[in-house]
Amino acid sequence: MCNLLLLFSLVLLLDQGLGLSHSKLSVHAGPYISSDTTDFVRDGQPRVIKLFESFDTAAKLKQLAPGLVIIGRIYLTEQPEDGDPTARAQQWWAQVNSTILSSPGVDYWEGYNEPAAGPAQMPWYSAFEVARVSILAAHGLRAVVGCFSVGVPDVTTPSVVQAFYPALAAARAHGGVLGLHEYCQPYMACDFDNSTGLGWLTGRYRRLYNQFLTPASLAIPLVLTEVGIDSGSLRSLTQPTAGPASNGGWRDYMTPTQYISQLAWYDGLLRADAYVLGATVFLVDGTSDWDSFSVNGPAISLLAQYMRSVPPA
Repeated sequence: MCNLLLLFSLVLLLDQGLGLSHSKLSVHAGPYISSDTTDFVRDGQPRVIKLFESFDTAAKLKQLAPGLVIIGRIYLTEQPEDGDPTARAQQWWAQVNSTILSSPGVDYWEGYNEPAAGPAQMPWYSAFEVARVSILAAHGLRAVVGCFSVGVPDVTTPSVVQAFYPALAAARAHGGVLGLHEYCQPYMACDFDNSTGLGWLTGRYRRLYNQFLTPASLAIPLVLTEVGIDSGSLRSLTQPTAGPASNGGWRDYMTPTQYISQLAWYDGLLRADAYVLGATVFLVDGTSDWDSFSVNGPAISLLAQYMRSVPPA
């Protein structure tokens, strides 16, 4: 019941906006916010957006799209996963608290990005996230827990997923959300099984929720905080990557129009699952080393056009 009430309250929050898109797509923006981001928010009316560093734009973005939910990530030069996890969470807070407390427009805060989360690390990381959720809650703030990389956590090993249950329970108790990353190549549905409605890379989140979180009453709201096409991802669990050099994004494979078509397919999955709040496409207004992923230019305009065209479910 608690999970249902949380989902209902979040849906109400999102729907209070004046004409927010019926799409669940959005963008991962920053650290250099330009008019491409602000125009996208104005024209596309996304439900969720992720900001990397540029939190001073949060208030303006919410004015452009009333009801917009903002996820924040602060870059960390180190992400230690050793020692006492509670002490490490306190160290994290000491690093970031001045930024977080001066950024009231951000609704949910990430911690570590794509942490190690195998059998040896997951119990430690879960305890770290429990402590981090508690620290944020003490200041009236909410967390994005997890922020796992593509293909993580290992849904074929129940003990690994179950080790993260305490973090999910803490997030549930304090109004938090789960963050996951999903990529594929050379197209978004590269390893998706239409007969089951499940994937190992994109659509993998359904395995996590169907097999574990929903039966355990831990189906907290989900934000896919990085999504897209990435040559660094496997085509499947058994077929090795066969794309361009590492860090190759969608621009190495297709045109902007083709990419938006791929994202529209993915949006169809997201819209079918009520617990999904949104997915932020990596990236807009990023640094030059991520240019092959960038949706700056025609792609982001096409994405906003698509989002305006999505009818109610």
